[in-house]
Amino acid sequence: MEAANPHPDTQPVASLSLWWDGLERTAVAPPLETDTTADIAIIGGGYTGLWSAYFLKQIQPDLDIALVEAKHIGHGASGRNGGWLMGAVEGCDAFTDDSGTLPIETRQQLTQLVSRAGEIFAREGIDCDFHHGGCVMAAARHDAQVARAQKMLASFRGLGFGEDDYRWLTATELGDRIHVANPGGGVFTPHVARIQPAKLVTGLGRVVKSLGVRVFEHTRAHVIQPGVIRCDCGSIQAGQIVIATEGYSEAGNPLHRRLIPVQTGMVATEPLSDAQWSDLGFANNETFADCTRAATYLQRTADNRLVIGARGHYQPGGVPQHGLGDSPATGLRREKIALSLFPQLAGVRFTHNWGGSVGVPRGWHPHVIHDAYSGIATAGGYVGEGVGASFLFGQTLAELLTKEHTDRTQMPWVTRRSLEELKRWEPEPFPQLGLTATMMAFGAEEWLLDRYRGGVPAKAVGWLCDQLDPH
Repeated sequence: MEAANPHPDTQPVASLSLWWDGLERTAVAPPLETDTTADIAIIGGGYTGLWSAYFLKQIQPDLDIALVEAKHIGHGASGRNGGWLMGAVEGCDAFTDDSGTLPIETRQQLTQLVSRAGEIFAREGIDCDFHHGGCVMAAARHDAQVARAQKMLASFRGLGFGEDDYRWLTATELGDRIHVANPGGGVFTPHVARIQPAKLVTGLGRVVKSLGVRVFEHTRAHVIQPGVIRCDCGSIQAGQIVIATEGYSEAGNPLHRRLIPVQTGMVATEPLSDAQWSDLGFANNETFADCTRAATYLQRTADNRLVIGARGHYQPGGVPQHGLGDSPATGLRREKIALSLFPQLAGVRFTHNWGGSVGVPRGWHPHVIHDAYSGIATAGGYVGEGVGASFLFGQTLAELLTKEHTDRTQMPWVTRRSLEELKRWEPEPFPQLGLTATMMAFGAEEWLLDRYRGGVPAKAVGWLCDQLDPH
């Protein structure tokens, strides 16, 4: 049983998402209640912070590492996400060389990521429902979507990825794999695995504690400065500090307004029968996304639920979403999205509805930053692709902090400059107006495609969406 919660401002774990429902946490870490010192202090108990701690201990087991988390381990995106461990990072076109391709070393880091993570899960006994089944990552149902999916495939080819990395599925091949309504074709990649997010973050938390990392939950860092972080009831002096707060970077955090939180939300069905799954497909437990611009993504869970997620909205003022989840109305919209993709779900009960925050940098691509002068490092800006990227970037941070020279520390997303060079977003209300208008345009395009299958209005809105789409 979970220990009694002395912090009335926090939600019960089981209420945060499907992933936490019924998951026991037997080792709740205490808050920081005094001043202390450490070799390295980490702020944030999600994937980035925990992987950084894990790999630091692999490189230098005697390091004294203290990690603080404002709520509980995995409270943020790490315990709320869609459960895709991807061998990819957002905005790869920002990292090309002079030839316009990704260096082969960069491509290898990405394509080997999923298998490497699976090996560590097995070695450390992290049971997170890992299944390496690949992903139908751009399922098209209209001519405009087919063109967009083919353009996506062409961009992967231009970056240097081959047929074994990303390949085209014909309409028949798509329909045989996933019994989506009106299949038109799509893109498949083997470099994605399904995971259960909360099982991963709690398992990783258990491992880093066993390695000697001092973890303090319910400990908010109010002041972050070179050499010290100041929390509610104590401080940590440390030669190096890692900021791993991603989309939950609030006022007082150097990443505030350099990463803004865009809300995303999910719903889950009741467990489905074998007959129902026969009607849906997903026989290989592959993950699935349609080719809408708003990114609808799905997985078949280990307990045979269908989980459906989609990008949501931007909270006025850039406030991360900490509460129970999305509104019932927003959840209903996602249920309608699921039914449009899979009419076979008619009559199926949806049992869970929740949300969270995705960290979006101004440049729409991720970063690893290590400022040796100030002793402050960070990684993030994953734009929703952080389950896999945090594994790679956490190891990269560990190598930078310990002065290891590896292929990872030479990756194009690594910089050794100050966090101050990470561009800030414009002041409010411009981000809210821009992102809201973009999401409205995306929604209008899909409505026109669904209703009219194209035509002049859909093409006009599609052109507008092309101008607004950061990809």
